[in-house]
Parts: sequence; C-alpha cells; structure tokens
Amino acid sequence: MKNEIISISEAELFNFIKIINEMSGIDLSEKKSSLNIKLNSFLKELKITSFKDFLLRLHYDKSLKQKTLDFISVNETYFYRELTQLKEVVYYLKSLDKPTSVLSAPCSSGEEVYSLAILAALNSVKDVHITGIDLSDKMIVKAKLGQYRGRSLDRLGESEKKRFFTAENGIYSIKKSELCRCRFELCNVFEDTFLKLGKFDVILSRNMMIYFDYESRLNLMHRFYKISNANARLYVGNSDLIPESEYFTKVFAPRGGTYYVRN
Repeated sequence: MKNEIISISEAELFNFIKIINEMSGIDLSEKKSSLNIKLNSFLKELKITSFKDFLLRLHYDKSLKQKTLDFISVNETYFYRELTQLKEVVYYLKSLDKPTSVLSAPCSSGEEVYSLAILAALNSVKDVHITGIDLSDKMIVKAKLGQYRGRSLDRLGESEKKRFFTAENGIYSIKKSELCRCRFELCNVFEDTFLKLGKFDVILSRNMMIYFDYESRLNLMHRFYKISNANARLYVGNSDLIPESEYFTKVFAPRGGTYYVRN
C-alpha cells in the first residue's frame, strides 16, 4: 500500500496543468512527462490517495493550494546572482537622489533583496525601501529569518560577510540594522493583493517569466505597469522572454545589458 502508485489520467494531468497556470502563470506542459512521478511523491507526503479528490480540493482548500504552489515553485538563488545587473540597479537608484521603492518578484529565500540592500549600503544609497514577494510560504519564512549557509554565500567577500552578517556554527544571519528597509510578503502576482503592494520605481523580476506562457507574461507586464511609478524601470533575467507591449519599452544600457522603461 505504501508504494502503491496513485492513478493520474491524461485528462486529470491536463486539468492540473491548467489549474496551476490559472493560479500562478506557470506553464508545466513541457514538464508533463516527469510530473506523474513528482505528483505521486507529493500526494503521498500529504496522505492523499485520489488525484480526482486532490483536484477538487485545490479549488477551495487554501492550505492545500499553498502547499501545491510551494511544490511547483523553482527556488534556486544565491547572493550576487547576475551581479552586473544588480550594480546597474544600484547606480540608477543613486542617480535618482530621492527616496525610492524597489520590488523583487519573486524574491525566493531573500538573497536577491539582501544582495541589493548590501550593494546599496556599500554605495551609500539611502532612503531605499525594498519589498520582496514570493508565492512560496516556505521561501518567505526563510527570507524573513535571513539565515544562510553554504553555496548561497560563495560570491560574497569576507569583508561583506563580516560587515553584514553574524556567523555561528556555519550559519550566517543578516544584520538587518546595517541595511535599508526590507520587507517580505507572501504574494501571488496574479492575485488582487499584488495590486495593493504600493507603487515602485524599480521592479526586478528575474528568471520567473521563463516559466510562463505568452498570455501570462503579457498579463504580468500589464500588472507591473499598474504598480509602477512614472518612468519606472523593469529589470528581468537573461533567460526571460518578454513580450512586446504598450506598457514598457526595451532599452539597451550604456554598460551593457537591457532594461525596460514604463511607457
């Protein structure tokens, strides 16, 4: 009974992919072949024995919905990821010479937010408020805790570790008092709470839209437009596929790379 395979029909799998796309924008259709095994492991952890019942519960069980979003989320990250672009963001914030707001979506376990805050501190950029959001509850808990170890820290220098962390037993805890204001919120970019986060001067959405289908990407660009201030900039990951739209215009940065400006 313990190793019994939970039956998942083609129609049920298609329905699951559709539900996930509607909930999060993530397109799992290309991972269809490996989904069956992963879903079986996931359902057994939850002690769910019927995929049909699982699909029905997804529509009304908030706890199950959140666990499922945690399950399908991709959370690979580390400090100073795509560092050149992070530096470009900090140079831009410094040039504005005014209080600024930054959104990191998704923020995963917080490394991107704290990386930006560290670079801001090193470059004397003040009056910055960074908001990190993610649809994974587990990642938001980790981000708020601000404790890291291992490969996540490899790109930080010893002076940065000493100034911005306290170390104990191989665990590095962020010194939040050394950084600008950073907050973390559990938030899905396609839900109403996203539009209530406030207005932002800079949005970082790196390595998320690569997992979305075209319609979801276009929808997200519209939603970014709604929560951005005039002339706001959008920075995306190197692999992200950004649709042309009336909301943002692509710009080639003087030092290399690209960003998008709100129309």
